[in-house]
Amino acid sequence: MGIMQSGKLNQQVSAGDWSRRSVIIRKHAVALILLLFATFLAYSSSFHGTWALDDVLAKRPVGLGEIGDIVGYRKVASFTFLLNRSIAPFSPVNFRLFNIFLHFLNAALVYLLAYQSIFLLYGRSTRPMDKKITEGRESPLSSLKDRAFSVALISGGIFALHPLNINAVAYIVQRMASLAAFFVLLSLLSYVAADKSQRWTVSLCLYFLSAIFLITGIFAKENAVMAAPLIMLYDYVFLSRFDRRLFARKMLIVTAIGIASIGVASHSLNLYSRFNELAHMLMNFNQPLPTKSWMATDVYWTPLEHILTEFRVVSRYILLIFAPLPRFLVFDWWGYPVSHGLTEPITTLLSMAFILILLIFSISKIKRFPLLCFGILWYFIAISLESFLALGSDLYFEHRNYLPLAGLVIGIAGQILVSFRTKERVVWGCAAVLCLALGSLTFVRNFVWKDSITLWTDTVQKVPSNIRAMQSLGNAYLKAADTDNARRCYEKVMKMSGANKRVHFFNDAAYSLGMIYLFRGQLPKAKKLIDEFNNVIDSYKPEILRAFYNSLTGNVDRAIRQYDKVLPAAKANATDTVVVYTLLGDSYRAKGMANNAIGSYKKALSIDPGFASAYYGMGVAYMLKRDIPLAYNCFIKALQLDPDNTLALSDMADLLLVRGSKPEDALVYARRAVSKSPFSYQPYLSMANVLMVMGREREAGEFYDKALRHDMPKYMVPFNKARAYYLKGNAEKARYYISELRRFKDLPENIRSMLGNTKD
Repeated sequence: MGIMQSGKLNQQVSAGDWSRRSVIIRKHAVALILLLFATFLAYSSSFHGTWALDDVLAKRPVGLGEIGDIVGYRKVASFTFLLNRSIAPFSPVNFRLFNIFLHFLNAALVYLLAYQSIFLLYGRSTRPMDKKITEGRESPLSSLKDRAFSVALISGGIFALHPLNINAVAYIVQRMASLAAFFVLLSLLSYVAADKSQRWTVSLCLYFLSAIFLITGIFAKENAVMAAPLIMLYDYVFLSRFDRRLFARKMLIVTAIGIASIGVASHSLNLYSRFNELAHMLMNFNQPLPTKSWMATDVYWTPLEHILTEFRVVSRYILLIFAPLPRFLVFDWWGYPVSHGLTEPITTLLSMAFILILLIFSISKIKRFPLLCFGILWYFIAISLESFLALGSDLYFEHRNYLPLAGLVIGIAGQILVSFRTKERVVWGCAAVLCLALGSLTFVRNFVWKDSITLWTDTVQKVPSNIRAMQSLGNAYLKAADTDNARRCYEKVMKMSGANKRVHFFNDAAYSLGMIYLFRGQLPKAKKLIDEFNNVIDSYKPEILRAFYNSLTGNVDRAIRQYDKVLPAAKANATDTVVVYTLLGDSYRAKGMANNAIGSYKKALSIDPGFASAYYGMGVAYMLKRDIPLAYNCFIKALQLDPDNTLALSDMADLLLVRGSKPEDALVYARRAVSKSPFSYQPYLSMANVLMVMGREREAGEFYDKALRHDMPKYMVPFNKARAYYLKGNAEKARYYISELRRFKDLPENIRSMLGNTKD
C-alpha cells in the first residue's frame, strides 16, 4: 500500500514539474513572439528604404573570378549578401528583411543571456562571497524565475527597439556588425553551457563550438575578436563569481579558444599584418597616419589625435544611449572635429574624465553592483577595438554600439530590477512605457531611409560641414534628375573640399558637375570646367569628360579613341569603368554602329548588372536595329532598376506606339516622364507624340512648345507630327508635314536621306 501511495506521489510530482515547465515554456514563447512582432513593427518604416554608402558592396555582383573575395574577406557577411542577390539582387527590401530578422535573433540571444545571468549570479548562495553579493538584493517579485524573466524580456526589448541600433540594421552593409554580434553571443553562450555541463565530453564539444562561433564571427567582421576578453569578463562575474583562483584556472581555456580562433582567422584575413601596422602607428604617436587600404578616406590626423577624439565620440555615444532622440542621431559624420590636445577642445578632457570615472567605478564596485559594473565594462571592452585601436578608421559611426549595447542593457536593466524593491505591476508598466517610447523613436527615425534625398538631407542638416554627405546628396539629386539641386551640392563640395584640401572629394564633385553640364547640353560651361579640372588634379576623370564633350560636339571618332585610352586607368574603379563602357556605347550608337554599342553596353553590365543607363542605351541600340522585342526588354529592365529614368520612360512611350499598343498604355509612361520635370526635351516630345496619336492635338502642341523651350531643334516638330499621323494611318497629313520639313536647312543627314527616298 505504501509503495502504491509513493508511486502516486511521484506521478503527481512529475505531473506538477511538467505543468510548471510548460508554463515557463509558454512564457518564453510568448516573450519571443512579442520581441519578433515589436522588432518588425519598429523597423517596418525602413523596409522599402534606400541604399546608402557602402551598400554597393552588398548588391555588387560576384562572378567566378571574385569568389576569392568571399573566401578571404568578411566571408560570412559576403556569403549572406550572395544569398540575397540570388533572391532579388536589386531590391533593398530583400536585404533589409534579412537584417531585421537577424536583429531579432540577436535580441533573442540577449534575452537568453540575461535570463541565465540572473540564475548564475543569484541562483546559489552557499559561499560567504556569494551571500555578500546577494545580501539585501531580494526582489519583491514572486521568485527567482520571475525576476530572471523580467530582466530577460526588458533587456531583449530595449536592445531590439533602441534607436542607436538602427544603423546596424537599416544600413544594409552593416549586417557585418550584427552578424559579428550574433556569433560573439553564440560563442559566449556555448562557453557558458560548457562550463555548466557535468560531462567532460559534452564540455569539450561545447568549448570547441565556442571557438567555431568565434572564428565565424571574425569572418563576419573583425571586431568579433573582442569575444575573448568579453568571455573572460562574463566568466569572472557570473561563472567564477569573483573567485580569482577558479577564474585563473579557467582562463587557460578562454586563452586557448581565443588564440586558436584568432590564429585560424588570421590565416585568411592576414590579421597579424594588420596588428603589426597598428603597432607601428602607435609607436609613431605624433606622426600623421599613413594611408592604408582599410582606412577611411582623407585621414589627416595622428594616432594621439585619433585616441583623444574617440573619448569625445564615445561620450556622445553614451549620451545617445540615454537620449536617443532622432534629432541627435547622425547616419554619417565624416569630418568629425578632431581633438588636437587635452583642452583642444576642452570637451576632450571632460570626456576623458567622464569615461575614467565610469571605469574606476565599475572596477571598484563590481562586487557590490555586479550587473551594472559588468554592463559598463562590457560596453568599453566591446567598443574599444573599433573606436580606440582601429587607428585611421572613420572617427564616428553609430553602428559600432551594436555589440557593446547588448551587454550594457543587461547590466542596467538587471541591476535596477534586482536593487529596487518594486511591485511587479509597476515594473511591467515602466518597461512597457520605455519599450513603447524606444520603439516609437525607432519607427520615426527609420523614415529617414525613405529615399536617398531624405537620408542625406537629414545628415547635411545635422552636420553642414560633412563633405561626404553633401557629395552623396548631390548624387541623390542627380539620380532623381534634379540637376539644379545636384549642381548646387557639387559646387558646395568643390568649395568646401578646396578650402580643406580634400582632393578626393574635389575630384568626384568636379567630375559629377561636368557630367551635369554635358547632359544638359551646357557645352561652354563644360569646356571651361574640364580645362580647369585638368589643371588642378592629376586624374583620368577629366579625360572621360573630354571624351564625352567631343562625342556631343560631333567628334565621335576622337571620343571613341579617348574612351579606349582611358579605360585601363579607369579599371581601378569599377563604377568609372561601367560609366566609360556606357559612354563608349553611346558614341558607337551615335555613329550608327549598333552592334559595337551593344557589345560595349554588355561589358558595362558584366561589371554592374544594376546599371540602368547601360540597359537604356542598349534598348536604343536595339531600336536602331529595329529589334523591338529586345528593345522593349531592355527598357523594362532599365525602369525596374531606375523607375525615375526619364529617358527610358519617354522612349518606352515611343516604343509602345511603334509596337501598335494602345496609346493609353504609352500615355502612362509619358506622364511619368514629364512628371519628373526633366531638363531634356525628349520626355516632352514623347508626351506630345502620344497625344497626337490620341487625337488631342491642342494639348500635344503645348508639349511641343515645352520641348522647344528645352532646346529641341525646330525641325523635330513637323518630323514627329508626320510620324504621329503615319502611325494613325493618316497618310495625307503625314505627307503634308514631311513637305514642311524641306524648309529647314539644318536637317541631320539621316533625315535628309529619308526625305530623298520619300515621294510627295
